[in-house]
Amino acid sequence: MPGAIAGRKVLFFLGAGASRGAGSTAPAQGGARVPSPTQSEFWDVFLRFCPTGSNRRLIQSFLFRYFLGYIRVPARLSSVDRRRALRHVDVEEVFTFLSERVRAPSTSPQFRSYALRIWRALLAEVGQVFRRFEPTYRSRAIYRSLLAHHVRARDAVVSFNWDTVFERSLPKTQRWHYEGLDHQARSLRILKPHGSVNWQLGDPITISDRPEVPVIVAPTHLKFVETTPAADSSSHLGYLDQSQEIQAIWSEMETQMRQAKALVFIGYSFPVADLYFSSVLRSVLALRDRPPALVLVNPDATSIRARLEARFSLGAVVTYFDLETYVRSTRSAVLGILGL
Repeated sequence: MPGAIAGRKVLFFLGAGASRGAGSTAPAQGGARVPSPTQSEFWDVFLRFCPTGSNRRLIQSFLFRYFLGYIRVPARLSSVDRRRALRHVDVEEVFTFLSERVRAPSTSPQFRSYALRIWRALLAEVGQVFRRFEPTYRSRAIYRSLLAHHVRARDAVVSFNWDTVFERSLPKTQRWHYEGLDHQARSLRILKPHGSVNWQLGDPITISDRPEVPVIVAPTHLKFVETTPAADSSSHLGYLDQSQEIQAIWSEMETQMRQAKALVFIGYSFPVADLYFSSVLRSVLALRDRPPALVLVNPDATSIRARLEARFSLGAVVTYFDLETYVRSTRSAVLGILGL
């Protein structure tokens, strides 16, 4: 039976809020430190740290034209005001728009070429921007506490983040590997279904400190779109079929979700645009004899819980409003609250 093996493990999910909540920062001018961005700060931080001026101007012009309705970027605005004006532009909507326009039959060849230019510019800069975000004393303390108090040998960690803050915060004595890319026995499995800034796109995907083309699966509901053999291999737009490894990682994540007695979502807000993951969750719930328990660790946990309970048939749910409070508890205490 599909649900017969459920109950052996806990599966942890890390969203953008996990890096932020753990205290990850990037160095900025004047000795300042910039926190890891969430949705509302993404474009502000991305354009601030985007190192290639031509790409930054191209992306900024695209966002002002297609998401704010300006024919051109207002010259009167300072760079700070330009970034601030883009704060409410939804990241997932941008990637979905690019994916749709590239694939839509009605798209003109000129605009298709333009959309591909924007995607290549984004891809070139994402790796450089998110490699700037480093583990800190606080992130190391929090993630090591998570490891000690909550994670056990049979568990796995799914990170939706492009950054490598979690991996680099682990103690040097901790054995771990990227599931789907390499394997180590008796090692913590880390699955990164959205790719990573330290993965080099290729056949096969390889791990590299500074890849020329990082593996980025775009935050869009069009993840499942199949690319054609004639498509430009350097412009995958983040589709799941860009490599066998990415497909295998998503498949393994779904297997882990079917087997887990509890799913712990840390800093993941279930964005509306990520319909593909929602469909995975719905499939998992349908195949199990009983739904898994859920732990939501998020400042907005109450409203996220209400949205999920309105959409899915869930088991017990417990909420925490910050990561530090959650990691200070214990695995047995949390599972006890959930009745497991």
